[in-house]
Amino acid sequence: MPASGILYGHPVSQPSRSVQWYLDYSGNTTVERKVVDLMVGAHMEPDYVAKFPNHQVPGFEMEDGFCFAESLAILKHVSAGDETMQPQTAKEEAILNEYLGRHYSQVRKFSSDVFIYFVLTKDEEKKQAGLVAIKPQLESYNEKLGKQKYILGDKLTLADFLFAPEVDQMEAVGKDTLAPYQNIVKYLERLTTDVKGYKECIGGMWTELERLNL
Repeated sequence: MPASGILYGHPVSQPSRSVQWYLDYSGNTTVERKVVDLMVGAHMEPDYVAKFPNHQVPGFEMEDGFCFAESLAILKHVSAGDETMQPQTAKEEAILNEYLGRHYSQVRKFSSDVFIYFVLTKDEEKKQAGLVAIKPQLESYNEKLGKQKYILGDKLTLADFLFAPEVDQMEAVGKDTLAPYQNIVKYLERLTTDVKGYKECIGGMWTELERLNL
């Protein structure tokens, strides 16, 4: 049975896009989606903070009113009944967990620094520091994607739902930002044409950035 409840998010939030993309990919029609406008401080409103004390997106509200946050926790919840997203062996589980640990300490940390400090705050010095910090990660995954179709191999996994929205947002910094990493560029192009929901996922970010004149 597909997950049901309410997803609270925003299209400029990478973690929100990860969950939104999975829901669209899986054809889920039982999770209601609500936009929390970060740009006007809706995540700081008392009613929202009462549900999510860390005032973050995405947030998920289950049918019984229980609320929790963090994109990985939400992704695991909404994909729990999807056998294609579950590791089938101890090795597959170990490989996925290794990536998940690296994602938050390295990939997400540095890509969000680049995005926040350049696109949102226009801090060129911090943007450059972020680009230097994420370079080893981009080089590593660029090499991997020269040998395999997806982040962990030839099968789409939760790692892709986390990785791609982090990296694609870097093109908002400049269209040539990913030019040195052509295997990543081809990977993102492949997701756009071959994987349901991805095109709409990234399109929502660009639409919102255009609306905000960013």
